[in-house]
Amino acid sequence: MNFPLVVANRLRPFTTLFILVGLVALTVTFLVMPIRTWMNQRDLLDMRSTKYGVYEEVNDALQDEIDALSAPEGVRQAIRSQLGYLLPNERRIPLLAQPEAPITLPDRWPYTMVAGIVSVRESQNIGVEQGNLDTFNPLRP
Repeated sequence: MNFPLVVANRLRPFTTLFILVGLVALTVTFLVMPIRTWMNQRDLLDMRSTKYGVYEEVNDALQDEIDALSAPEGVRQAIRSQLGYLLPNERRIPLLAQPEAPITLPDRWPYTMVAGIVSVRESQNIGVEQGNLDTFNPLRP
């Protein structure tokens, strides 16, 4: 008996199984895995494109702020809005009249800050009464 023929006769029922397993392995190797990789890369690209768009918006906002602060008028506006700076011919007008309410607070920490705020408000009321400050009245022309 010829040894290769014996082996071939014994493996003949399994040849179709080996061929199918080989075809499945090739299909997975050359089709499924590249498609899965492509889909993962597509999702990653979408996520990073979104992040890039957000960074671009932040950069544009910062560039607008830099452009505004490059001009003298922009610097003046920033000082007025952030520090409350007034020009020499301007005067601050409180928007609402302060209510009259007696306040007795304890002499310990967070109440000392509140007492300081109340004393500043009272001095503003005294300034309004003396004519140094005006209260805002929308009904008055």
